Amino acid sequence: MDKTLPNSLQEQLISLFHQIKLKTFCNIEGTENMELHFTEKPTLYNPTLIAAWPGMGMLARMSADFLIQQLGAKLFAEIRSPSNDIYFKDGVGEISHYLHRFCYKKREQGDLIVCSGEIQPQTINGIYELANQVLDVAGKFGTKQVYTFAAVPNPQDIAPRVFGVVNQPELKDFLKEHQVTLVSGEGKINGLNGLLVGVAHERKMNGICLLGEIRYLDVPQPRTVQAVLATLMKILDLKLDLTDLEQQADELEKKLAEIRERRSPEATQPKKPRYIS
Repeated sequence: MDKTLPNSLQEQLISLFHQIKLKTFCNIEGTENMELHFTEKPTLYNPTLIAAWPGMGMLARMSADFLIQQLGAKLFAEIRSPSNDIYFKDGVGEISHYLHRFCYKKREQGDLIVCSGEIQPQTINGIYELANQVLDVAGKFGTKQVYTFAAVPNPQDIAPRVFGVVNQPELKDFLKEHQVTLVSGEGKINGLNGLLVGVAHERKMNGICLLGEIRYLDVPQPRTVQAVLATLMKILDLKLDLTDLEQQADELEKKLAEIRERRSPEATQPKKPRYIS
């Protein structure tokens, strides 16, 4: 039996090998080899960037995606970052990518750019590269204000509160004017949902991270998404219908209550949180 591969398939596999090899060397050199693609270059007025990636309770990503849906924001660009796998169809594979999509919404009060990413890079270099690329895109349109979302664990069964972290001391009064409590004490916000605000400071952009309390680390928290977006509505003078989030939260809490009834009291105690993401 002839086990020699057809020339066309062999060429594709060799090409794929070189792509993977190139990506690997790029990562060693400190770059994720990300690609930026525009589908449109809109004219925007004083846009504010709102950016989010998956984190605890899926709070940040859910907030950004719901915002895009509610605003009817239009896709205009995406950053493609390489994944650690390949996509294949009918036996032929190619490098797959994660997408970080940019959408815009025009408003009289100032336009909005919403960036929603599918995944956070797994290397420090990759995180910084993506943060800078996102701010590069926003900067092309004159963005000076950046907002992100993050989750802060709270095991108590209470209505979720929203806190703020700013990257400029003068922004503290701005949040207080909008009845947002600043986080007290010291701590860290892990990942891009926090780092982007820090990188924005280095680039002389104002940055605010809204922190919403969650009770469970690995369960989506629509009630907290609702609280975070209600806070953003006050700050940016947005008009959103949060009814769907209210319904999702009611359904989730009902299911969680049913699960707790079937479990022992010891099993219902949430794990003690150790970090913010």
